[in-house]
Amino acid sequence: MNGIDNMFKWSNLPKGFLMGIVELVPGVSSGTMALLLGIYDQFLGALSRLVSKFYKNSIGFLLPIVIGMALAILSVSSLLNYLLQSHTIPTHWFFMGMVLGVIPMLLRISNAKVEFKIPHYILIIIGIAVLFFMSLANTSASDLSSIPTDAVNLIKYFFSGVLAAAIMLLPGISGSLVLLIIGVYPIIIFAIDEFTSFNFYVLPVLLSTGVGIIVGILLGSRLIAYLLRRFTYLTYAGIVGLLFGSLFAIYPGLPTNIMMWIVSIVVFILGCYISYVFGKYNE
Repeated sequence: MNGIDNMFKWSNLPKGFLMGIVELVPGVSSGTMALLLGIYDQFLGALSRLVSKFYKNSIGFLLPIVIGMALAILSVSSLLNYLLQSHTIPTHWFFMGMVLGVIPMLLRISNAKVEFKIPHYILIIIGIAVLFFMSLANTSASDLSSIPTDAVNLIKYFFSGVLAAAIMLLPGISGSLVLLIIGVYPIIIFAIDEFTSFNFYVLPVLLSTGVGIIVGILLGSRLIAYLLRRFTYLTYAGIVGLLFGSLFAIYPGLPTNIMMWIVSIVVFILGCYISYVFGKYNE
């Protein structure tokens, strides 16, 4: 695991911005983007050292990333929502291209041709199968006029935040997708909308989920760092499986007309190219 060399790396702000954009989309992982941008090891290491004597360096490294992610959520969410609502298929095909484009880099840095044996390929198949069956879950959002804030549901929001935060650190599956599969994604989005409208009755929901996210990041980062350190190639194989499997969650269906086919293919190739070039540059 790479160390945190400098405290304040403001050059990471645009990288955090890109990570924030992809984390808005259920099915695309900010961990994938961190891997693509060449900061995954440092990002994971900084998270795992937040509760240690190196916390100042970790905060310094993470601060511009967090600021960038926050700026993306605030500024790009409306545009991304428009693209997803009005141009769903081409937008998802672009993200599929980005996911596929990062896989060659991951296979190279894991030295798959030499290191991957039968157990590694079995793990890849398991990763694909897990996300395939997860993608079959009912993830449709429902209209909400209110949300439950009783103790049982607050505990559910907390553990949903823990699970989503821990999993989003892995390349291949986003925290948003986990929340969607669990069935709390529309509730969380609704709560955020209500809170920004100064309806503070949703504050318990946001607090319970937020605390869960913090706990999930602290625990998940240490677990993933441990797995990469002790079971490096098996962990890489699992990540490759998750990346391939995430395509099932992202896949929006086939284009419905010739123009949409052309646009979808073009943006798919563009997504592959962008990921490949970024991966090659940062490898």
